[in-house]
Amino acid sequence: MRPLVIMFVAMLLGACATQVTSLKYDQDKPLANQQGYLLLGVQTNQNLHTIDISGPQDIELSSADIKKGTNYLLVDLPAGTYTINQVLFGHYRAVDLNDEEKWQFEVVPGQINYVGHLEVRLRGYWRVTHQIELVNSSSEALEFLLEKYPNLYSKRSLVYGGPGQDYFFESMVNDKGE
Repeated sequence: MRPLVIMFVAMLLGACATQVTSLKYDQDKPLANQQGYLLLGVQTNQNLHTIDISGPQDIELSSADIKKGTNYLLVDLPAGTYTINQVLFGHYRAVDLNDEEKWQFEVVPGQINYVGHLEVRLRGYWRVTHQIELVNSSSEALEFLLEKYPNLYSKRSLVYGGPGQDYFFESMVNDKGE
């Protein structure tokens, strides 16, 4: 009975969310008024089905972008406060993330907003346990942008929008003399 309920809830949430995919090319496209870029790292030891995020625009990150290993998602979204609500591992297994404070992040208009790395670890075979954290790895995110999106990085400010405080990007701007 429980798997059917989880599947039903996942289908309801998925029906309301917009499925987004990461930008493929290093170009700074004109953003609509009050939009910014979201940069999210995903590190997992399993292929994930979807990640559901609510906010000014409810979004769903699809399995195409959240494969096993380390991936980055760079998408343009309306500015505002977002919350990671659920990680769906397959059609019958999902984890709801209830502590909003740990899973909330901000997208500021006109900027690249790094919000952290969503680390998802599954352990066990018969008795599966999940370990899910949103970890700040700012230096790795900066490395990724410099390697894959140098043009976008040169035109937009990079800020931290995840839980807690981080002054790494601000110190990098000061070190560059900007």
